[in-house]
Amino acid sequence: MLMQGVVIWYSRQDFRAIIWCDDSRDLGLARGPTAWRNPMIEVEVGDAVAFRAEKRGGERQCRDIHLIETQAAPSLTATMLTKMHPVPVSRIPLLHLCSSRD
Repeated sequence: MLMQGVVIWYSRQDFRAIIWCDDSRDLGLARGPTAWRNPMIEVEVGDAVAFRAEKRGGERQCRDIHLIETQAAPSLTATMLTKMHPVPVSRIPLLHLCSSRD
């Protein structure tokens, strides 16, 4: 499946990345230089990319990743983190179920 997304984490050393996908479902994972069309291209957090997504096990693997636009969404990662509202998790599942807002 062809998709687009934004890099929200990247390791130049390992050519690994986490990509927020345009369908807002599972995050995409890039593992190693073979995931990239050109592994030598400079990629940074906030860059827009296009790729082929493949579901493997419980993960969305990204292949043939290539850059579309540099710094298309540089603050996306920070925005995602500030919008999170962590819900306290009880160590006893029954208590967690009973205290849920659902």
